[in-house]
Amino acid sequence: MDDTLAIGRILIIDDENINAETMMDTLEDVNYYVVLAVNANQAKTIIKDQIFDLVMMDVWMPGQDGMSLLEEWTQAGFSTPIVMMSGHAEHQDVVRAIKLGAVDFLKKPLHDILPLVRKTLSEQVLEKSGYTISGIEFNAPLKEARNIFEVQYFNHHLQENNHNIAKVATLAGLERTTLYRKLKDLGIDKK
Repeated sequence: MDDTLAIGRILIIDDENINAETMMDTLEDVNYYVVLAVNANQAKTIIKDQIFDLVMMDVWMPGQDGMSLLEEWTQAGFSTPIVMMSGHAEHQDVVRAIKLGAVDFLKKPLHDILPLVRKTLSEQVLEKSGYTISGIEFNAPLKEARNIFEVQYFNHHLQENNHNIAKVATLAGLERTTLYRKLKDLGIDKK
């Protein structure tokens, strides 16, 4: 896949070819750019030349295992989110991985990785942007969740632009009268 069209770049480190290729096919089908590595040494070489949004790594691999690579990268200040995977992990492995900095731990075989990948990457985008969306109940109806988001969105832009309605309307891509009506509907004070 052409990585210029990709919605995210993912490195999968797994010595089990069938598992790695299945994950790659699933992720590439929805426009993620995926690179495979079969061991820690290959992954280290790849990481030197490329930037990824997510790393998915097996715990048990020949040579250096995934846990020691996770620990090495964490100590080196590696900031890309890492999800650990294992077909036969015990509870203490999961706890150790999270303590070492993994964002999640998956049990193989993986059945539906897309929700996890989407969640992890969307959280990363929010963290990098410096903005947070709080108070949204993701099980709420869409209109309710959208209203919560819009209140935060407009309050942020009103504060950033000294309550200049013309600027906020331009930023939001709305006509001023439409923005006034929306602010009133959302219960936002324009001043």
